Amino acid sequence: MKLMWVCNMMPSAVRKAATGKEGSANWLDHALSDLRGRGLNIRILCREGTQRGNLDEKCSFAAFRDKEPYRYLPEVEAFFLEELKAFQPDVIHIWGTEYAHTLAMMNAAEKLGMTERCVISIQGLCSVYARHYAEGIPVKVQRQYTLHDLLKRENILGQQRVYEKRGALEVQALQKARHVIGRTPWDMACAEMLAPKAQYHFCNETLREPFYEGQWSYGECRKHRIFASSCVYPVKGFHYLLEALAEVVKEYPDAVLAVPGRSFLELDSKGRLHQDNYHRYLKRKTEQYGLSEKIEFMGKLSPEGMKEQFLKAHVFALPSTIENSPNSLGEAMLLGTPCVAADVGGVTTMLASGREGLTYQSTAPYMLASCIKQVFAMEEKAEAMGAAASEHARKTHDPGKNLEDLLGIYREIENSSK
Repeated sequence: MKLMWVCNMMPSAVRKAATGKEGSANWLDHALSDLRGRGLNIRILCREGTQRGNLDEKCSFAAFRDKEPYRYLPEVEAFFLEELKAFQPDVIHIWGTEYAHTLAMMNAAEKLGMTERCVISIQGLCSVYARHYAEGIPVKVQRQYTLHDLLKRENILGQQRVYEKRGALEVQALQKARHVIGRTPWDMACAEMLAPKAQYHFCNETLREPFYEGQWSYGECRKHRIFASSCVYPVKGFHYLLEALAEVVKEYPDAVLAVPGRSFLELDSKGRLHQDNYHRYLKRKTEQYGLSEKIEFMGKLSPEGMKEQFLKAHVFALPSTIENSPNSLGEAMLLGTPCVAADVGGVTTMLASGREGLTYQSTAPYMLASCIKQVFAMEEKAEAMGAAASEHARKTHDPGKNLEDLLGIYREIENSSK
């Protein structure tokens, strides 16, 4: 089988071959490593450069430039046309819908009569995420600008509009699709709405390798330490988590919140220049609630660093306003870290509330606070909940099962397009 992958990021093996740099491992690496052991002829097309090369005699790659995810570039479509003509793939697997190049590939395949060979994996969906982007943030704040926002010509509302632009291209691509891959009732419902001509194929995701080893322990964790995976965008709901933390510290004054990334609190002149309005809003909320000493910023974390933080935490919190099946939740569950997650998208497909973790209404930070305090009060009994979550996650993210499911989808598409 000749398989073409279209990726919105470079798999680590490709990055090493293209740039000589190791780079940070990502969730595509595990699947690619498993597929390369099955004798397929694989051609990987990925954004982030212009390099070409080979990983081995049966796996090659070519990179393309696609800097702005909401801007359709005819030259990317032309690049795909040439690649399709030269490689003549049996199956074209497009990972994600969030970038304009997904539509470019669908258009190129359509021109060559290869639409039936394409399958699009649903990751997030910008057209749907845009509706939830700024939930919980006052409209007045959404409209404000920092100097950074003025230079970038976008504030929170502007970022939401970018999602809408990306979503418009995404919808066009999905309307052309004849095959999509998903893994939750949420993305199935979205596929029925956005890709009415497509056959829906179920396949769970395999996560990054380091998280398949290790087990959370109450005795080893740092008591009353909360870990969140991101505070970068409003959709990650960190503003809700700050409101919850303000309630948690009333009962647990030693509670702390750890999060990857740079501090939005202690800024030099350069930091202030680069601060966007969302992080200025987070700074104001942090100061309003008197939480400045309660947040630890961990900087950029490798997979091993993320794993360490999951194992150190007393609870992992996922306060997002929307998700499909968040990898951070899967990674925490694999390790058995007690999890509290907003009941959004496909979260409850991954996590059975009450037995494997706790879920709550996403717009109710007081419920998030209550759930966190419940986990703290469980003490060592939280290990049983974490163990149940780990057992579930090892089925959901089973590399062997997911590889066979993916290969089965490829074979079905190959046979149906002949």
